[in-house]
Amino acid sequence: KNADRYRSPDTAIQIEMSADENTAEVRIHNTGPVIAVDMLDKIFEYGVSDQIESAANGNRGQGLFVAKTYMAKMSGTISAINVSDGVSFVLSLPRGAGA
Repeated sequence: KNADRYRSPDTAIQIEMSADENTAEVRIHNTGPVIAVDMLDKIFEYGVSDQIESAANGNRGQGLFVAKTYMAKMSGTISAINVSDGVSFVLSLPRGAGA
């Protein structure tokens, strides 16, 4: 829902994957407004939502918190970065032996 809410109309959500010997990475990008610099880390905290009356509308600020928690359980990370035309979420996981 976040990507749809913040992407420019009629633009695609782009997904890129890459890997090296140690790490696999997925980058999800949407074209649109950037995230305020002071919020780049905070958006992953429990209860953070910019939706007015968020709890009343079913938005409890849990989605990105849960994503970060799951990634951490797999020794991975998730981060948001502002780029020239929008925002990319970068998910990084360590590769296991034989991967």
